[in-house]
Amino acid sequence: MTTISKLESKVKELSKLLEALKELNAAIDLQDIYQGILDQMVMIAEAKEATLWVHEKEKNRIVAKASYRVSVDSLPMPTLTIGEGIIGKVIQTGEAELIKNAENVIVCSVAYPRLYAKSILTVPLHAKGHILGAIQLVNKENGSQFDNRDRELAVILAEQSALALHNSQMYDELYKMFVSMIRMLAEALDARDPLTKGHSERVARYAWLIGKRMKLDAEVCFELYQAAILHDIGKIGIEDRILRKTTGLNESEYELMKTHTEIGARILSAIQPNRFFQKSIDTAMLHHERMDGSGYPKQLKGEEIPLFARIVGVADAFDAMTTVRTYSEGMSVREAAAELIRCKGSLFDPDIVDIFIEILENCSYDLQSFPRTDAV
Repeated sequence: MTTISKLESKVKELSKLLEALKELNAAIDLQDIYQGILDQMVMIAEAKEATLWVHEKEKNRIVAKASYRVSVDSLPMPTLTIGEGIIGKVIQTGEAELIKNAENVIVCSVAYPRLYAKSILTVPLHAKGHILGAIQLVNKENGSQFDNRDRELAVILAEQSALALHNSQMYDELYKMFVSMIRMLAEALDARDPLTKGHSERVARYAWLIGKRMKLDAEVCFELYQAAILHDIGKIGIEDRILRKTTGLNESEYELMKTHTEIGARILSAIQPNRFFQKSIDTAMLHHERMDGSGYPKQLKGEEIPLFARIVGVADAFDAMTTVRTYSEGMSVREAAAELIRCKGSLFDPDIVDIFIEILENCSYDLQSFPRTDAV
């Protein structure tokens, strides 16, 4: 089995695992889960203020991830080590700690810079034999102290909450692995043609920056990045004699090259469940469509072309124009920008071109100073 075939198989396996976990967890955004767990704990315990902390084992630290009536950013020590403070101790021992009368204890070393705590309840988040973090509750709303009953309820809720958190962290880890496989698949494709090495990653970076400037939300920007990095995946099915040709393609060769759009859509459609990939499928198929209907393979016009395909079309064309080939020296960044402007409205979406030109202007047409992507 070839390297590319192995990667395709691995992507299929991971997509199935992701689908299964997604069905088990309605909310898959970790930050939403952190806040949801904390809000439920505050409601049950009637706490005045609270924070949720996660043990990041790979970095050997404990980090504040969510808060109630206190800003994480305002904490004097938003990062702790195992055994440090009450939270560090609870994560180290796995035992809840109740301080009924803490009126003379300043807990700024743990969470709260503003107040003297009267009562503190800290419970670990246990799941599958691991301690994932801890929740700290400070002061009851009614002014009374936390008691043993509060501790019992908090421990029970923390155990159930930790299971949801554990599943979500598994999903998050799988998704990172999945993204890694996608990138490896794209890199394997790019490696077939040394002259275009890095093309998929550059196009994805440009597309993500355009999406961010358009104020698309983070999840949509990631979908766009994924679609862009896979836009040329169909070139896997193009013969090396065409893909690596060092002179311009003749008419019959060009017609064969154009089939990479349909091949790419078929490859991605074969990955089940493919709802993770629908926008990627459309983008692979349609990124060579043009606003005036002169593109391929379907000769779509204007907004008949999906937004992602219009964005990737601009990014792809720009990178193609600025890439040095054996038969072309490539344009300068300013020359390629001028060509995008010349063709906006006819070939490219004018709004998308204008946004990309703004990005280029902001970095003084220097690709080395382009902002980095945090898409993955």
